[in-house]
Amino acid sequence: MNAEMGLLRHILIVDDDLNFCKSLERALKEEFDVSIATNSDESRRWLWKADVVLLDVRLDDTDPNNCDGLSLLSEFRAERPSLPIIMITAYGDVLMAVEAMKQGAADFLTKPLDLTKLKTALHNALKQAQLASRLASLERDFRRIEPLELVGKGQKIQEIRKIINHIAQEGYINVLITGETGTGKELVARLIHQQGWRVNGPFMAVSLAALSPSIIERELFGHEKGAFTDAKESKPGYIDQANKGILFLDDIDLAPPEVQAKLLRFFEERTICRLGSTKSIFVDVQIITATNQNVFSLVQEKKFREDLYYRINAIEIHCPPLREHREDIPLLAEHFLKILQKQGRTQVKSFSQEAIDIMMQYEWRGNVRELKNAVEKVALVASFDRHERIDIEDLPADVLNARKIKSSEATFPTITKEESIDLDLEKARFELSLIQSALLKTKGRKTEAFKLLGLNDRFALRRKVKNLARKHPTLLEEFSLIRKVFS
Repeated sequence: MNAEMGLLRHILIVDDDLNFCKSLERALKEEFDVSIATNSDESRRWLWKADVVLLDVRLDDTDPNNCDGLSLLSEFRAERPSLPIIMITAYGDVLMAVEAMKQGAADFLTKPLDLTKLKTALHNALKQAQLASRLASLERDFRRIEPLELVGKGQKIQEIRKIINHIAQEGYINVLITGETGTGKELVARLIHQQGWRVNGPFMAVSLAALSPSIIERELFGHEKGAFTDAKESKPGYIDQANKGILFLDDIDLAPPEVQAKLLRFFEERTICRLGSTKSIFVDVQIITATNQNVFSLVQEKKFREDLYYRINAIEIHCPPLREHREDIPLLAEHFLKILQKQGRTQVKSFSQEAIDIMMQYEWRGNVRELKNAVEKVALVASFDRHERIDIEDLPADVLNARKIKSSEATFPTITKEESIDLDLEKARFELSLIQSALLKTKGRKTEAFKLLGLNDRFALRRKVKNLARKHPTLLEEFSLIRKVFS
């Protein structure tokens, strides 16, 4: 329901004081469709229709049709988890209101109600519910098109999976994820959310690197109307919006000192105070932070609070660079290709073994993210050229040009005392390595490769390969590109 369609959002008021309910109905009826319930049974009949609920903490306990407000809150939350519920309290019920916030209430207001504050609270609750609904929809679309999966069978990836499973079941522990850019830190955080009991709550991902230092505080903690020059309305912060879910703070090392102090207080008390307000708001959220820096070194340099470091680092997960688990490159490449196929963006079915061999030798300094972008690029190029598989000529120039044979790469073969090396064989292997490197650099073009090797013409290159193959017939099995070019 929305204003554009001419339909008003529905407010359910649950309070045993009928006169109070009627006065609220008169005050809200121009902006909202209002229903009134003076006991628990009546409220259950209207619950299906409500977009937001105003619920009194204390209902008449002499009425057999009533249960207390906190019990009704739990019942409503179980029936409709995403429904925002604002508690109404008397002056002396603040502690009960705090308990209600812990149980999932969106906000609480104290009697006598201020109409302006009431409408603001209602609009904020509806906005939060709408945002949560959109986020849930995006999450479903994301999982359908690009399922969350930590791809790999190497030991390091297996260890990360075990830690994720442990953390997901716990639900409160603070986690620090470290690793170079592009290693999958946000993916690990999302998997903790997906596999844990907070899965029905929001997942808020915030990169501090994407925010100006001057606005980080208000974006995280929110602000009230008039808190600063451009604050024309109240706005909940990312921490508030992540209530009952997970807040993922990437680039935590960029948090300004004043934000570090407020984060420390939040970790200790689990309450926040919006800019321009003195009201404490309880937030039930799991915090996962990430960085590509050595935070402990920043602590030693007095650039990051030591007490905050130990708070965020209850458990650390390190995402290794791709060069440290190269065995997973073929699995990752195939995974990203399948995603493109599901999206209908490519008709390419697979990679050639030669292409995979070259990809496994590349450094991938941008890690998994660079590999994913490369697969997307080459798959689209191969589709445009109507290839059914990605081959050497489809690979990016960066991948081909970066593979160079250096003298320092030559190592002495492992032999026993009784053995000796076949020097002629090793020389032939080294020559073929240089030839394959030249072919890689020229994308398999013999007419250019022979010049890089200092030969007179491409026929001299062919003769060289033919002679080496005749002397050592099994050696060419190690050089797939040479076999392809000269077959």
